[in-house]
Amino acid sequence: MKLFKWLVGFLVGLLFWTWQPVSLKAMTEQEEIEALKAQVQMLLKRIEELERRQAREEKAAESKAPANWKAYWKNGFRIEYKDPEKDREYKFRFRTGIQLRYTYMSRDEDFSGGDENYSSFNMRRLRFFVDGTAPNRDWKYYVHVQLEPKSSVNVHDAFVIWQRYAPFFKVQFGRMKIPAMSMEYWQSGFMQNGTDRTIFTDDSEGYWPYAGTPKLKVGGHLLSNGFPIGGMLLYRSQGINVNGALDLFGKKQFLAYWFGWYNGRDTQGNRNTASDDHLYSWRVAFNILPGSDPRGPLGPGTFNNYFMQGDYGYNTKPALALVLSGFWTKNRVGTYYTNTDTDAELESISRNHDVENYGFDAALLFRYKGFSADVEWAWEEFIQDPDKGNVGGHDEETWDRMGFRVNLGYFWVPRKWEMTFKYAYLERLTDDKLEDAIKSGVGLLKTKDGKYAIEDYMQQFMVGVNYYFHGFNQYITFDVSYLMIETAKPSVAEVAKMGLNGLSWDDETEEDWRFRVMYQYLF
Repeated sequence: MKLFKWLVGFLVGLLFWTWQPVSLKAMTEQEEIEALKAQVQMLLKRIEELERRQAREEKAAESKAPANWKAYWKNGFRIEYKDPEKDREYKFRFRTGIQLRYTYMSRDEDFSGGDENYSSFNMRRLRFFVDGTAPNRDWKYYVHVQLEPKSSVNVHDAFVIWQRYAPFFKVQFGRMKIPAMSMEYWQSGFMQNGTDRTIFTDDSEGYWPYAGTPKLKVGGHLLSNGFPIGGMLLYRSQGINVNGALDLFGKKQFLAYWFGWYNGRDTQGNRNTASDDHLYSWRVAFNILPGSDPRGPLGPGTFNNYFMQGDYGYNTKPALALVLSGFWTKNRVGTYYTNTDTDAELESISRNHDVENYGFDAALLFRYKGFSADVEWAWEEFIQDPDKGNVGGHDEETWDRMGFRVNLGYFWVPRKWEMTFKYAYLERLTDDKLEDAIKSGVGLLKTKDGKYAIEDYMQQFMVGVNYYFHGFNQYITFDVSYLMIETAKPSVAEVAKMGLNGLSWDDETEEDWRFRVMYQYLF
């Protein structure tokens, strides 16, 4: 209204100066002054009337608007509305996460594909997150959309949780991470105390290994014969699970549990298979030491629902949890891998058959005064054609996989500077033989001089430094990794059985060095 008054004054003055020559002829000076005063008084009354009308309108608008809603920013833009009389509690939060990474890898020139080193700026993650409650706090929703330039737009997660009896009992349904196996994968990609996960789960970005065997993957890690060539994870699927936390032995939320029923391992859309079998999973966590968060071990100061690495919450009391999980699934696929020629190239045979897959994982998590330690081990077994359903053409095989990791972190400046050390060990095929490497689809490594080798096991050693500007909302991380693949030669009998006598073999160790720096912005 001050601007309005200023404009009125300006117009009055302008009117006075334009009207003045005429008024000198028609009126005396005193009459002019009186006329102007009358006009000003009339304008001021009009302004007061407009102000009263605006005040009445604003008051009416306020009376109609709900008194119990608010919009604000706190780890994302939030809108909240409550109406206790109608049992309504709507909450909405929108977040965006960006991870920009630079990677340089010095590749082992003794292996095929190692002539050129790797150097790349990469948008590792670009994500939208929406979560909240509607129509009341009994119903929670979560949507997570992938937007990285290297891939198409994809809905990673979209689920609803009925939580009337939380934290003791909840029902979750939709698309989500399967609650079994890799705790490292269960921990959010935006809450890693380092540049990324280890090879226990997969941190390759699709460029390692490079000498013949399939690259490590997270999503899309199942070959056409159903065999997993990524880390020890199940990825995502559509389904339902019940979960919750119980107070036992005088400790708050001592036991946390998840029991799930899903389409299958690493599935999108509906099912994408010709089988009516599914995947069943379980996870049980024992919060042995509660930590310092008054809301219990599942509070954000300790494990943040187990989604966070490191002790950014800086627990003044030790937090210790043992997490056990497992799964079983059966599927139907249409491909066998074999080798019928004298070269090392894999060949596929179209033949429908069942595959069975099950596994077990154990993780120990510890947090205390800026120090964190995650220790995890996982094993799984894959059975090809377990029921010998193709009479006269079945090819029953059993393969095991195993992995292990250690993740250590320490804040020498609380909530600012953190040092990390990570180690991971992965056998994509345990006790790998030449026939197993070919029939599973893992295949063979190739050296620069044209020789071949069996992939025995992988190792990763990593040291890093993290600086947190505003916690995980804004931080920068540096790390250096030594990546190694130990290879083996097949026996003469194995070579003869597969008809590969014309090939030369070696057992060199592939050694790659990698430097990475990543900036994360989560808002």
